[in-house]
Amino acid sequence: MRLVTIITPLYNCKTIFSATLKSVINQTYKNYEWIIIDDCSTDGSYELVKSFALNYHFIKLLRTEINSGAAIARNLGIKEAEGRFIAFLDADDLWRPEKLEKQLKFMLENDISFSYGDYDVLYPDGTTKTFSPKKKAVTYKDLLKTCDIGCLTVMFDTKKLGKVYFSIDSPKREDHAMWLDITKSGVLAYKLPESLATYRLSEQSISSNKIRMLKYQYLMYRKHLRLNPIKSFWYTLVVTLNKIFKKY
Repeated sequence: MRLVTIITPLYNCKTIFSATLKSVINQTYKNYEWIIIDDCSTDGSYELVKSFALNYHFIKLLRTEINSGAAIARNLGIKEAEGRFIAFLDADDLWRPEKLEKQLKFMLENDISFSYGDYDVLYPDGTTKTFSPKKKAVTYKDLLKTCDIGCLTVMFDTKKLGKVYFSIDSPKREDHAMWLDITKSGVLAYKLPESLATYRLSEQSISSNKIRMLKYQYLMYRKHLRLNPIKSFWYTLVVTLNKIFKKY
């Protein structure tokens, strides 16, 4: 049985997925399975990964029945995961070769159930900047005010936490909602203080409708956490201001 399961939702990433594949197969730690969930791609992504799966025995390719979004795709992967530790990597992001090895060692040696790390932001013009949250450990109260946890850096231990799933009632904020679900019981998210991943910041991400994003953030507090309207508005405001100061 594999110790680690990597989960990747896939949607129309044919032109850049080969780089993501390379970053996984080059991992120095090898005892993993890679569950890739195609969310009804239309650009040949599914067929490309299907061809890769013939050569790499650790790839397990799944497909949603209808285009359902990243949360449902990831949840399908979590359900099928056999690894004790679950890690996430989107189809357009990258890992450094030692990512799994170092993070797994960090968690096992320190008895950690939930961890994340620094990461590089790759801008459309090719420049990069490292995002490094200051806190070594993040609490539920911290996460109510900001979300410095990049999904591509997360690893959690199902032996300690069970299988935790992404919120399907928090579109565009399902990862933030999941981190809140994990830490609500008192679990801390510990930071591995090293950048071992690269997040591709697309033009679409930069130009996304800011008003719509505020709405999604508010609804996450209101519907998922069931906070009252005043608290939901207040935390939305605080998170927005904190995000501005992230500088990306």
